[in-house]
Amino acid sequence: MSSLISSARALLRPEPVPSPVYRDAVIGLLAGVAGTLVMGQWSTRIAPLITSGSTSEQPKLDQDVISPLGQEHVPGESSTAALGRHIYQLINHQMPQKGTRTALSEAVHWSTGIIGGATYGAALGQRQGSLSGLLFGAGLWLVLDEAITPLLGLQDGPRAADARAHAGRLGAHLAYGLGLGLSAALLNRVLPD
Repeated sequence: MSSLISSARALLRPEPVPSPVYRDAVIGLLAGVAGTLVMGQWSTRIAPLITSGSTSEQPKLDQDVISPLGQEHVPGESSTAALGRHIYQLINHQMPQKGTRTALSEAVHWSTGIIGGATYGAALGQRQGSLSGLLFGAGLWLVLDEAITPLLGLQDGPRAADARAHAGRLGAHLAYGLGLGLSAALLNRVLPD
């Protein structure tokens, strides 16, 4: 009789089964923080050495606009700042102040890195590591930085920047991917299933 009652309780209140996809997404999310930190270090310390003298450093209007929406960024504005500004204007119906624009750019940058990490974790599961992270970072660069962002008008098209500017942005995404992959692999080892 007691086994029948236990079986009925189990049917009525089943024990939650931990989802491996959920665990992997959380690991990816945490690793996305590390990857974003590494990307930031690349962008502030190494990228200037690669891109110094690049033609994309000087703000220009309408250089290789490939967006059907037109140029949605102002000259010299990063794609993260442009997206943050658009979201702010959509909500507040006014232009953000300079300090707010900087904070919005950082918020978009960090959100993208963390969401990218969660996506990486959920998609790759236990196959997370330095090589998969590098490939993921390169894929983000190609799909987001070189295609989707210019198509949305948040930055100029690929022909507006020279090879050094493209290399600097690719390097930043590879740094992100390496930090992401290594952190995810480490977290997979130390966190329980």
